Amino acid sequence: MGKLFVSAGVGLVSGVVSFFLSVAFLCFVLLFAGALSHVHPDMTLAYKAAAPVAILAALTGFTVALVRSIRRRSSVR
Repeated sequence: MGKLFVSAGVGLVSGVVSFFLSVAFLCFVLLFAGALSHVHPDMTLAYKAAAPVAILAALTGFTVALVRSIRRRSSVR
């Protein structure tokens, strides 16, 4: 049961971190694109695009942490 909670924590942290990193990166991309075309881009696009990235990162982090903890336990025996 502890492996599941640790994996859920890893998944949550990786999702949150990737959400904020992708929002920051996409804001810079939108600002750069807006500067080149001389228009003010819609910044809500960054949040709309960052949500699926965060969900995918959370699921990936959870899965990787769970598989690594299961493999570590089975290789010790």
